[in-house]
Amino acid sequence: MEELKQNLSLSPITLGTMRFADKKLSVIDVLRLIEEGYSIGIDTHHSSYEYSSYDLYSSAISKASCKKSIKHIVKISSPHFEETKFSHLNLETKIDNELRKLDIDSIDVLQWLVRSKPINDKDRLHTLISQKDEILNSLYKLKKKGKIKSVFSFPYSPVFAQEVIKLPHLDGVISYLNKEEKEYENFAKTVPFIAIRPFFAGKLIKSSKTQDVIKGCLSHVLKYQNVLSTVVGINSVNQLEVYKEFLK
Repeated sequence: MEELKQNLSLSPITLGTMRFADKKLSVIDVLRLIEEGYSIGIDTHHSSYEYSSYDLYSSAISKASCKKSIKHIVKISSPHFEETKFSHLNLETKIDNELRKLDIDSIDVLQWLVRSKPINDKDRLHTLISQKDEILNSLYKLKKKGKIKSVFSFPYSPVFAQEVIKLPHLDGVISYLNKEEKEYENFAKTVPFIAIRPFFAGKLIKSSKTQDVIKGCLSHVLKYQNVLSTVVGINSVNQLEVYKEFLK
């Protein structure tokens, strides 16, 4: 755990990029957010080609003076919703696309999703178990080539998390953790963990967006010893002030 933590060295707060387009930000807005966020210690970003903000984010990060110092958590699925099997070729192709788009040599954290349509544990566990050797070989090769530094599973369910964490080349779990969603609390106590939506998709701060409420939510998540970082949707420079004390 400590070795992984030191090797990845993620900032406690990860900049979530999903809502940039929804919030009508411009490339200049995002660029300023990236630069000023980096100046206070936010050097880790979470992104996905599935997000409507992806082109906006990738355009802004390409212009950032700090771009070579940013660590990237990148969300990629294999198999995807319409696919029935895990494919190393498909996964590596998606990773190569990300490396080109983000202009990076390696993804710090691959957020790996095993999907089915509809999402269900029966089909996804079948993929995990029946293709275990292929999956292990794929993750090993991707690390060996230096294309990824670590793999964290977004499991969709605690049942799947319990099985996927047994894989030798799987480094940890990335999932929801906040004062209301506690299904993955045990994983945050026992395995390397990256937390998503610390504010319960905004519900915990909906009625009162005071700094004390926000700080309380973040403190709750970051108190878990195995939490390496928490992904926060920050959409303006003005919002950065409240996060400073968690970045010391």
